[in-house]
Amino acid sequence: MNTTSRYPWPVLGDGDAVSGTFAPITEILFGKDAINIRGNFNLDNKSIQDLIESGSAHYVLQVSCRATHLRQCHSFTGTQFEVTIPSPALRGITQLDYFVVANKNILNYVNSSAHPDYEGSESMVSLLQGDILAEAESEKFDARKKYAGTNTISDLLEIKPDPRLSGPMIVDPNQDKIIARLPALDFDKLAIFANSKTEKVNSILQSSVAFPAILIALNFGFEDPDSCGRFMWFNVIKERAEKAKLEWEKGNAPQIVQEILNQPVGRMLKGLKEIIDSED
Repeated sequence: MNTTSRYPWPVLGDGDAVSGTFAPITEILFGKDAINIRGNFNLDNKSIQDLIESGSAHYVLQVSCRATHLRQCHSFTGTQFEVTIPSPALRGITQLDYFVVANKNILNYVNSSAHPDYEGSESMVSLLQGDILAEAESEKFDARKKYAGTNTISDLLEIKPDPRLSGPMIVDPNQDKIIARLPALDFDKLAIFANSKTEKVNSILQSSVAFPAILIALNFGFEDPDSCGRFMWFNVIKERAEKAKLEWEKGNAPQIVQEILNQPVGRMLKGLKEIIDSED
C-alpha cells in the first residue's frame, strides 16, 4: 500500500487506500452579480454510498478564495450540487475542494474496497463526525472573469477627502479600487466641478486626477504583481490592455492608462480650447 497515506483510516482518493472513483464534474457560470457553481459528485464506491444514503455521511463542497479570505463549506446528500456566491465575495483564483465527510460518529468503520493492508483493522477504526471518507482532486478557476463587463472609471478609482487641508494627492493601490485622497480644500473644489457633468470638465478632471492616480497605481502594480493581482483594479486594467493588444510592461504604463481613459490629455486640451474660444 502507499506508505505516504495522510490518514490512519482508509480514505478514497488517498493514494491506493481505497479502490473506486470520486471525480466531481463541475461547471462555473459567471453572472453579472453572482457566480454559480454546479455539477455532479460522481462517486463510485458502494460502502461510502451506503453511508450517504443512511445519513451517516454527506458530500461537501468547500469554496475558498485567498484574496477575499472567503471559505465556505456546503453539504449535500444527493449527487447533484449547486452553489451561488455573490460576485464581490470572490476575486482572483478560487479553489474548489470536494469531500465525503462523516455526518456522525461511525464505530468500526470498514470499506469493502479498502486495500488488503487494512484487513482485520475494522475494530480499531472509529470515525468522528467531520472525518473524511473520500476526497477528490481540487480544482481552481479565475473569478476575475466576472469583471469583464467593467467599463467605467468609477469601477477602478475612488476619490476621497483627506484630513489634510493642503498638500499632494495620495494614492493607495492596496484595495479593490484605487483610492486617491485629495486634501480637504482640493476635494471641496473638485466636488463643485464634478457636478458639471460636461465632457469638457470631465476630460479635465480625468487628465488632472484620474490619469496620474491610475498611472501611479499601475506602476506600483508592475513592481509587485503578485500582491496587486488580488485587486480588482489591476485585473481590469490588465484585461483591457490585453483586449487593446497593448504590451503589458511597466514601460508601457502611460500608454495603457491613456487608452483606458480614452486619451484624457488630448480631450483635456480640446476642452480647454473650446472654453477659451467660447470666451472670445
